[in-house]
Amino acid sequence: MNKQGFTQRYITLIFFVLFIYGISRQAIGVLITPIIEHYNIRMAQAGLLSSFFSAGNFAAMFVITIFAGRINKIILMGASLFLYAVSLCLISASPQFSVLLICFALIGVFGSTADTMSNSLVADFRPENISRNITLLHGIYGLGGLCGPIAIESLIGRLSLIGRLSWMQVYLTLSLCFFIYLVFYALFIKWQWNLLTMRISHHKQARFGFSDILQFFAHRRHTLLWITVFFYCGNQSTMGIWIKRYVEIHLNVAVWGAYALSAMWFGIVVSRLFISPNIKASSARKICAGNLISALALAAGLLSGSSSGIVAASLVVGLSSGFTIPLMVAMSCEWYPGKTALGSLMPYTAISISSVVFPPLSGLISDYLGIPWGIALSALSALLTAVFSGLLESRLNSSR
Repeated sequence: MNKQGFTQRYITLIFFVLFIYGISRQAIGVLITPIIEHYNIRMAQAGLLSSFFSAGNFAAMFVITIFAGRINKIILMGASLFLYAVSLCLISASPQFSVLLICFALIGVFGSTADTMSNSLVADFRPENISRNITLLHGIYGLGGLCGPIAIESLIGRLSLIGRLSWMQVYLTLSLCFFIYLVFYALFIKWQWNLLTMRISHHKQARFGFSDILQFFAHRRHTLLWITVFFYCGNQSTMGIWIKRYVEIHLNVAVWGAYALSAMWFGIVVSRLFISPNIKASSARKICAGNLISALALAAGLLSGSSSGIVAASLVVGLSSGFTIPLMVAMSCEWYPGKTALGSLMPYTAISISSVVFPPLSGLISDYLGIPWGIALSALSALLTAVFSGLLESRLNSSR
């Protein structure tokens, strides 16, 4: 097999692990109710799980800044996945809630590092069309997000039949999946190490420091991109954590909870794989229009007060705005062709900080005003995403 064929196999390995990662990321949204019951906590406290995960995402910035360029990206990717699997295994032990928060921070650190490296590696190995290839990568991740709620619900049902502590066993099962994957990853890397490293030049492994991160915000277009990602993730993280509980608890239709979450991810997959590539418009313009539609659809779904209405709204949210993150990451990588790790990292810092802020904030609003108001924060976030992506489009047009 030629060099191109081995490279394609490695890219396929990255795509596959992003699929598994997409499934694992849905665990908190699916399992939030049994976790709340197990630890006897309020929604605002439960939101801290996502916040600590996202704080770990932010801490990954330091890990990547220190090790990118010093350790080969391929090795850093594998090491991050291994430590992510170990962290999932720790969660399955059902530790004290304070320790559980630390475990979620750890999966945030290592999951975000692996996620960032996957984007950078795809940009390095497939530089001819970064936007298309990163959108495809995120589409595969979205497929995992789509399958995750239903697969985890099915696994819970099977575990309940044999009398096990289901939510803990789900995390153990996810951990085992990553460990099995890593065996194949390590064997492939050992087999084709020389060929793979030849495809990543020293230039693409260039180091960067915290001064480069600060310099990112010296450009107005970069700052607008960062803010756009921040508010989009506010929309997605709020829905990802609470939409299932909203349907189960507020609407009292438990059977539709997982379907509401899956509907959003189905829309995201279709959006990334089919809608975005076929819309002939700039990335910022697509994001502006799509998120405006998302805000209106989610507001309508909440006002309907029905499970079918919110499922339909979740689907529209995914269809109309699901391409936001991959397009923003691709745009950032295109701005830093020699430092794709930095280009991939910066949008992820926005995702991390947003995910620290919005889940507990929406949980707090839900505790005091009711869960519909907590979910309404998603609609407001989508509207603000449309506003700032519109400003980004205007800025890009004026600089041409």
